Amino acid sequence: MPYIQHDDKQYPLPVGEARLGGPDADVVLAGVSSSAEAVVQCVGDDRVFIRRARDEADVRVNGVRLGAEPTPLFHGDRIELAGLELLFGDQRSGGNTQFLDSAAVRGRIGKPVTTGPRRRTASTGGRLVSLVDGREYAVPAAGAVIGREAGCDVVVAAADVSRRHAELAPAEGGYLLRDLSANGVCVNDERIEGEQLLGRGDVVRVGSAEFRFYADAVEPAPSAAAPEERPASRAEVPSLADTAVRPAFVDSRPVLATLEVVGQGVLRGRRFPVRTPLAHIGRGVHNDVVVPDDSVSETHAKLQKREAGWYVVDMDSTNGTYVAGKRVRGEQRLEGAPDLRFGGVKMTFEGADASAQDATGTRAIAGRSAAPRRAPIAGGATASATITPPAAPEKVGGKRWLWVVGLAAAGATAVFLMRQGR
Repeated sequence: MPYIQHDDKQYPLPVGEARLGGPDADVVLAGVSSSAEAVVQCVGDDRVFIRRARDEADVRVNGVRLGAEPTPLFHGDRIELAGLELLFGDQRSGGNTQFLDSAAVRGRIGKPVTTGPRRRTASTGGRLVSLVDGREYAVPAAGAVIGREAGCDVVVAAADVSRRHAELAPAEGGYLLRDLSANGVCVNDERIEGEQLLGRGDVVRVGSAEFRFYADAVEPAPSAAAPEERPASRAEVPSLADTAVRPAFVDSRPVLATLEVVGQGVLRGRRFPVRTPLAHIGRGVHNDVVVPDDSVSETHAKLQKREAGWYVVDMDSTNGTYVAGKRVRGEQRLEGAPDLRFGGVKMTFEGADASAQDATGTRAIAGRSAAPRRAPIAGGATASATITPPAAPEKVGGKRWLWVVGLAAAGATAVFLMRQGR
């Protein structure tokens, strides 16, 4: 039977709808004085959905705010509402562990994955990223427990997974994965013996679920043979990360959208402005948004602004592009301010006000006259010329009689002189 758990107290959920919240709700939660915040619907024996009871209610599942549509609940999901953190569980998923024989375990282990030399990590910034739905699990300083029990930090609801299957915790030299199970834990398709220090990018398999491990990288130690002094004229060459942080020029184009890293790691808090209606995202320096992380492909994805809004398009990346925890197959429209993930880098997307940041329209400046037209000159060059309209014809009606009198006088004089000559 599905249930909601709060402060070690379980509230069974009946078939149909059950409202969660204050005194007038079906499931009354201690400390909630307002009306119902969320509605949980149990359909049949194996499907459970949750939705907001009111449009203004702030309900989150695994840190993602619910929209207008219901979202499914799975064993181990964490619900936040009215300042409380609840746990969703299903008693059927917490039954006895199904033990596998050695042949079944060997059948699950395929050819070991070749990942090259193991990349060392620091003992900070540890996180697991699900290769099924893209969900990210941060590893706290006290460590994270992986297992079938709903109270585990990483819940894998499968019969062949132990209640407390494995533990991942920071240790000297990185993060140590310890096997606590009956059916074993695999790293890069090889079953570990007891415990193993993980490398950055390793794939951890628990049951049929796979997670990619990330942590802060270890900076290489300076070479002892390196010269201590350098010529003063030698310019500093910025690293790839520095190039992304400190651009060599100030871009005056308006910001159409913003990406901000919100996950764990050295990039946390980094903001990437998007200034073009079509922006490419990737690890390579040729992209519009350069994300210097090993989990991001050279050309990973692109953002495109269309009439219907913003879209994200996956460019057949290795580690995938995710929107609100769901992997993008092709392209997907971005609504509101959704969470995005490019490989192991989690970001929030926020579009600018279309009326204030319209990059396609023509901007008119009040109080400014149009620029003068330019007339061609010899040699194909151009020069500024003021185009003057033709002058209106002068009125001659008042002066015409003076011309007539003058002509008549001249004619009379000529006649007089001719007669005198005779």
